[in-house]
Amino acid sequence: MDSAAPLTRLWLMRAAYFGLVLVILFFHLLPLDTVPRRIAPPDLFEALTFAWVLRRPDYVPPLSIAAAMLLADLLLQRPPGLTALAVLLGAEFLRARGPGMRDTGFLFEWLVVALVMLAIPVLTRVVMGLSLTVQSPLSLVLSRAGFTILAYPLVVAASQALLGVRRPAPGSGEQVGLRA
Repeated sequence: MDSAAPLTRLWLMRAAYFGLVLVILFFHLLPLDTVPRRIAPPDLFEALTFAWVLRRPDYVPPLSIAAAMLLADLLLQRPPGLTALAVLLGAEFLRARGPGMRDTGFLFEWLVVALVMLAIPVLTRVVMGLSLTVQSPLSLVLSRAGFTILAYPLVVAASQALLGVRRPAPGSGEQVGLRA
């Protein structure tokens, strides 16, 4: 097998991650509904990032996560860098625990990811509260976190079925977690 093939796939998947982020951003920015919402849709950035970090951490290096989330912060008019930092911290927490979670079932993974997804809005609200910044209503924040947690299994399934982002089989020889 050609030794350049794994490297090419690595960079293609890194580009695919950023491309998916851009597609999600595009749909967030479309003016489909001009009436203020009572519930917030799931944050597919978080779900996609966490699913890929736990399955193939080499596809989403920290710099890609930070750049994608900072772009989202700027375009969605959130405090610049705050959500990006919170998601990056969550992703790195999951990346560090990823190898230990490979043998556990999906329900345990989902629980850990859900706890991280709940910690992100808590962290951002605390920081925004300390800086006396106007915050979104708590109902919107909780609905976004809840729907993101519910969407996580769908994002994992879509990533595996459509893009082949799955954990390598034990002993397959694929190296996971390398940073290039």
